[in-house]
Amino acid sequence: MNLKFPIIIFLLFFSYSFSQNININIEIKEANGNPVPEANVQLLKNEKTIDFQKTNDKGVCNFRLSEKGIFSLKITSLLYKTKILEINTNEKTDFEIVLESQVKIIPTVEIKARPKIASAKEDTIAFNLKAVRDGTERTTEDLIKKLPGLNINENGKVTYKGKSVGQVLIEGNDFFGKNHKMATQNISANMVESIDLWQNYTTINGNRSTALNLKLKEEYKGKITGNIEGNYGTKNSYLGHANLFRIGKLGNLALIADANNIAKDPISFMDFYEMNTQEDIDNADNNSNIDIPTFLNNDGKVKSKDNQFGALQYSKSKKNFSITAFSIFNNAQLNKFSASKRTVFEGQSKDFNFYEQRAENNKGFLGTTQIKLKKSFADESFLYYNFGYNPTQDNFNQNIDRYSTDDNFYIIKNNVKNNGISNFLSWNKQLNNSKIIFAFSKINEDYSGNLNILSNNDLFLTYKNSLFQKYDVSSNRYGLDFYLKNKNKLVNFNFHSGFSYKNEKSELTELLSQTNENRTLKTYHYINDLNVYRQFGKFDLSASLSSHFLNINEYKKPYFEKRLKFQYSPASKASTEISLEYNSIYKLPTLKLLQYNLLYTKDLYFNQNMDLTPDLLSNTDSYKLTFHRAYLEKGSSMFLMLMYDKTKPSFTTNTINYGTFSAMENTIGRFNDRLIFLFASDRRFSKYYALKTKFTSALTKNVNFISNNENISTVQNFELSQKLSTNFKNEPLQFDLGYTFTKSIFEQSFYNTTSKQDNIKLSFGIRANIKKEWIGNILGEYLIQKTGENTLRNFLIGGQVSYRKEKSNFEYNLQFNNILNLNSFQYINSYTSQLGIDESSTAALQGYIIGGLKYNF
Repeated sequence: MNLKFPIIIFLLFFSYSFSQNININIEIKEANGNPVPEANVQLLKNEKTIDFQKTNDKGVCNFRLSEKGIFSLKITSLLYKTKILEINTNEKTDFEIVLESQVKIIPTVEIKARPKIASAKEDTIAFNLKAVRDGTERTTEDLIKKLPGLNINENGKVTYKGKSVGQVLIEGNDFFGKNHKMATQNISANMVESIDLWQNYTTINGNRSTALNLKLKEEYKGKITGNIEGNYGTKNSYLGHANLFRIGKLGNLALIADANNIAKDPISFMDFYEMNTQEDIDNADNNSNIDIPTFLNNDGKVKSKDNQFGALQYSKSKKNFSITAFSIFNNAQLNKFSASKRTVFEGQSKDFNFYEQRAENNKGFLGTTQIKLKKSFADESFLYYNFGYNPTQDNFNQNIDRYSTDDNFYIIKNNVKNNGISNFLSWNKQLNNSKIIFAFSKINEDYSGNLNILSNNDLFLTYKNSLFQKYDVSSNRYGLDFYLKNKNKLVNFNFHSGFSYKNEKSELTELLSQTNENRTLKTYHYINDLNVYRQFGKFDLSASLSSHFLNINEYKKPYFEKRLKFQYSPASKASTEISLEYNSIYKLPTLKLLQYNLLYTKDLYFNQNMDLTPDLLSNTDSYKLTFHRAYLEKGSSMFLMLMYDKTKPSFTTNTINYGTFSAMENTIGRFNDRLIFLFASDRRFSKYYALKTKFTSALTKNVNFISNNENISTVQNFELSQKLSTNFKNEPLQFDLGYTFTKSIFEQSFYNTTSKQDNIKLSFGIRANIKKEWIGNILGEYLIQKTGENTLRNFLIGGQVSYRKEKSNFEYNLQFNNILNLNSFQYINSYTSQLGIDESSTAALQGYIIGGLKYNF
């Protein structure tokens, strides 16, 4: 095909569109002639916003238009009255606007009305922190927990409408990517002036996301601020921490360092996953399949855990150039001890019953370096580049003593290394109502795993009491994508066409048996995706259809993926949204699932492929109903989600029990169903009480096999929690009263068995602010853990008390945790697997009391 003629037409179209662009210059001043910086300027046509800018330090902003005409300007600012005026660009392109101050000095009055907690305007929700502050808050996380509609999940992520917020920003700038805890747990509550939730935030690479923006008080800008603290206590417990920040015109700089042996984890499972994920234009996850390090244990169920952590971040945003870069390093050591008893099902050999003790000693490190650059040009185009480097090393050591008909011991060492390097480059161009993007991506990963097992008996029917296995995987992926995004009065549409090539090679070797397997997986992926969006009054409708063509090791596979979303937003005093979503996606088996030779694991079982092939597609149809109603001005919010997933066929296993070990043969199951229900509610009673309620329920039902017999496994989980908090203004004491009830049920059809566990936690907390010098947070919890065989009751007390004189830089701290169990504390757990009922007891982190000094500057 001759491409010369289309290219010439394309270039002529580009040059024509460039020639039509005009510049509109806006200068905003006070009545005395002083410039007004940081004013919000909206450019509107026919009452619809077509562009948005903020004035610089000189009170100036610019708009670039493709045609002349009559437009409207809307200028808003906190200190000035809102002004709306009409401009005619046919007559002139430079406009000078004077704003009228709305700051007035008024006599002292008593306000009896309840203050508004939040206000919503377009895509921004502004929270009034004065309405929720009571002086007992230490970190930004403490503030966020009090805001309606927002929650902090178990991974430290800020959530809104049941989903994690995309990013937590500082003064509109990136702050350690998607690692929310870096901001919420290290920025002190005193530094924060206000918090905004942006529901339609444009990231540095042009994506649309949600963001929580923290605005700092003026006294913390333009200088180095932060704190350094050191604490030491019982049984050599220690905590050292430092936060250094410089937020200003030269950019935002942050340095965070931490060293502790009280299992305070700076990085969560979800943080690790996101740091090893490369974003593309559509926010799809090009994630790796690497193992999560064993030392990333954040549930407290450890005997001891040490962390050494360091993080450095810099970000700066200018009109023509933006940069954000950060580097994180985490070194950890973990000790764990557990005891388990297995009772096999009726029909299995009683020799398979056993009692065991496990001692773990794990250590390793993880790191990530991310650099994001954006260069904007005068023609409304920009280049974006992202570099990521993620090294990980995990050293797992475990000793197992297992008592059955014979006494067995196992010494297990599993060393895993992974290095990932990613590059992403895109060119973005705005053309009137359209936007085009060309993107190139590259991901390289090298995985190396060594497993060494020694026993006093034969291992895995090999007639050998030891084995040494190596498993190495290298993966290289290249992608090239084109996007066309168009907004118009009739219908908005996005078109994506892309190609990617992925080459994976693996080598599996067991040295003692001299077995070896080499596999290569080459995947060519072509995609064409069309998404359309249309608004009909209070109804929003969007639909997508993706055409995929795969060539995997000469297997050719076409398929379609579908997405549909319907949303209704009725007019009411409270913001209300009702939406229905449908998604149909496909998944391929990973390289690990396709290994034919035995792939041993540190958990004393092996994987082996039965009948999975590289071209086998597993289809998941997902249906989701959401309802959200928020009366944020009064501090009330309610969110409800019901989601159902059906995967057919599914990748499952055929489990074979050999007593001291088991085999998991990868095979195809008929279906895997999942039903999730979530209800979250924030309710404010009068001015003094706030009630947070959360109910979650999950039901998973799948078909697997036990010794070639079809088995239906059903897992049910329920959790209900409520917390009532006070907010007595100008009172020294505040109270929190709550409970959490969880229930887990496991059932399976083949042996017709059931296992249950109930956990009940009653909590009572006291928060104090006495004379603005003493701040105390004390929480008592009564925890009941109940299984089919055991009931364990514990009373847990923890908290922190600090003293700091007004205007002093020094703060004295006393921290304590589980002080009624300074020597021992245990969690119990009961679950039913395909092999039997296991009852386990895990040693938890012993209590501690530490005291120290913090220096604030």
